[in-house]
Amino acid sequence: MRTALCLLICPALAAQTAAPKEIAGKDLPSVPGPFVDRYCGVPGYHDPAAGPGNSPIQMQMREAARRGPSIPARALPEGPVAVSDAIGSQAGWKAYQVQVPPGAKVHARIHSAHDAWFVVRTVNRMGSLEEGMLRNLIGTGNPEASYTNPKKETNTIFFVVDTTEPDVNGEPYKLSVDWTGP
Repeated sequence: MRTALCLLICPALAAQTAAPKEIAGKDLPSVPGPFVDRYCGVPGYHDPAAGPGNSPIQMQMREAARRGPSIPARALPEGPVAVSDAIGSQAGWKAYQVQVPPGAKVHARIHSAHDAWFVVRTVNRMGSLEEGMLRNLIGTGNPEASYTNPKKETNTIFFVVDTTEPDVNGEPYKLSVDWTGP
């Protein structure tokens, strides 16, 4: 009886804990990114790098690099993935597009040698928040965000990887994206 039960349960557990697909960020297709919302839908929001110790010249260069209408983005495939990427510009941010089916939950987390240098935000195409989007607003050193799709149709969202340091050009990281639900 126990053997039969184990034979039924073990494959189901193995399917749930399947390793995420490893992808290099440069291999993902480019897509139009979210519009830049200077305040990200949060009253009192400011650039995470704008703080004591950062020179005004560095901040001016970063602000100039962020003046575009949208954030550069890459499309993620459906399902759990681990994207190896790096911050590749003075702007210090990058977005990842995700198509989320109805009722599904997607969670993104950055892993890096310097986790506290990163922030992950969830935004819609307009660069603002909507129902189902969660993120750490208090700097915990755990850069993560999630989205649960409350709609009855597939919704397009973006995980924006942002940096808290003004000059992290070339800083490598791994973005882990996990899925639960339908």
